[in-house]
Amino acid sequence: MRVLVLGAGYAGLTLARDLERRLPADADLTVVNDSPHHLVQHEVHRAIRRPAVADAIQVPLDEALDRAEVVVDRVTGVDRDARTVELAAGDALGYDYCAVCLGAQTAYYGIPGLEAHSVPLKRVADAETIRTRFFDDCDEGGTVVVGGAGLSGVQVAGELAALRDEEGAHADIVLVERLDAVAPSFDASFRRAVRDELLDRGVEIRTETTVESVTDATVEADTGDIDYDLLVWTGGIAGDDAMGGERPAVRADLRLDRRTFVVGDAARHLRRIGRMEWTNACRRVV
Repeated sequence: MRVLVLGAGYAGLTLARDLERRLPADADLTVVNDSPHHLVQHEVHRAIRRPAVADAIQVPLDEALDRAEVVVDRVTGVDRDARTVELAAGDALGYDYCAVCLGAQTAYYGIPGLEAHSVPLKRVADAETIRTRFFDDCDEGGTVVVGGAGLSGVQVAGELAALRDEEGAHADIVLVERLDAVAPSFDASFRRAVRDELLDRGVEIRTETTVESVTDATVEADTGDIDYDLLVWTGGIAGDDAMGGERPAVRADLRLDRRTFVVGDAARHLRRIGRMEWTNACRRVV
């Protein structure tokens, strides 16, 4: 029996480690990831202000896993009928069971100019780019616009405000959100605390503001244009290209079909599932 785990983010690595313990000894377990490291995603923003953090938040997969084979390559497609996974190098891997744990990529929603003129925050390299451009373009009176005030957006805005203060820079930081509050998916008390902290740090907050298009110097929004020197976009997620940019909907058993599962941010869950349900669903791969 061959089991593939596609992706080694939180969901993929957690599942792979569980399967190492639970699969029979004669089962082949393969983890496919586009990097030889697991990235501690929720800490990436810290590398904007503290570049040395990058080493601490990248864990070598050969140290995190015991028996699984690690294939470092990018997944380009999953053929569920043929039960094969296509890789960027041109190889194809067959499977008996497959868990798609490819996470999500930044969503740009077809907004003209947005992808071309913004920097996302998904990788350490993105944090390095944000830091470099902050000093190159914004140190002496420039403006940073952070699009999207979810968790990543408020983290980026907070890190940039702290970096500005530490370095004595003179940049303006503007946080833009389409909905009526920062951290809109959290409860009201948390939202207020985050907003107050950002305001105390000198971050300008513009809620109920929809980005309509972006040029190389201006964010064109429904509430008025914002000139910028650096635009960081954290305004949403989409499925991986290997899944056609989609996050397929799954129920609590996480199944796409009898032999293919989707786990973590790679999927849209038809209802919120608890930790025990998630664990039991992952074990159904066996």
